[in-house]
Amino acid sequence: MGAVSRRDAELNEVKWWSLWARLSWTRNGCYLLTSEEFAEPFFNRAGALSCEGIAGAASWAEERLRAQGLPSTVLVFESCAGATDALLASGYRAVDTMVVLVSKSAIPGSGGAEPVVDTSSSAGPWVSAYLRAFYGTEELAGSVIPIARRLLKAKPATLLEAKIGGRVAGTLAMFRTRGLAGVYCVGTVPEFRKMGVATRLLARAREIADAEGRVLILQTLASDGAEPFYLQRGFDRLYSKTIMEKES
Repeated sequence: MGAVSRRDAELNEVKWWSLWARLSWTRNGCYLLTSEEFAEPFFNRAGALSCEGIAGAASWAEERLRAQGLPSTVLVFESCAGATDALLASGYRAVDTMVVLVSKSAIPGSGGAEPVVDTSSSAGPWVSAYLRAFYGTEELAGSVIPIARRLLKAKPATLLEAKIGGRVAGTLAMFRTRGLAGVYCVGTVPEFRKMGVATRLLARAREIADAEGRVLILQTLASDGAEPFYLQRGFDRLYSKTIMEKES
């Protein structure tokens, strides 16, 4: 398996989130994600596949997102220093960093008989665990269950769930594009944390990727503090993006 190109990794991410939010493209490689179900900036943001497209992405975000009463959010590659400076000068501020990582070695599963990782066959339990892991509540179930049902039918996607004592303790999603398997939605239900749930899920994802001849990649927000966890499990930083925000 060869080196992972930034463009391919970006396309994996954008195509994955297009299953959660509406995706629009321009000819110069700018994209915009918008969502009526989720008001979070993560689901309402712009970006570009190259530094040259950042200005257009920002303009698009300011027009479309502000019309929805949302802040203009743009993701900028760490290598696009000029674009970052221009956005700072126009009133944007850096609010977080998205780090993209690549798996470089096999991930040893946690010890013991549990957790047991299976492919999810039903949207409800996976969504319940996902929402409790990330939000601490299931209030968004009405919006997420239809998405999960679509994912279960999408050939590029696989939903994994880890079980302890027959209960779903954690979630992970895989999304395939050319040569890559992107990992998303890695979460552990609060009462099952520190039990090796995420490690076992990642180990299974790596096994699947290896069997298919794909490179395993994932993304994490710096504010979540999870990068050291992934580095300890054989991941390396591939690149990062600054999340820039300008209030409406």
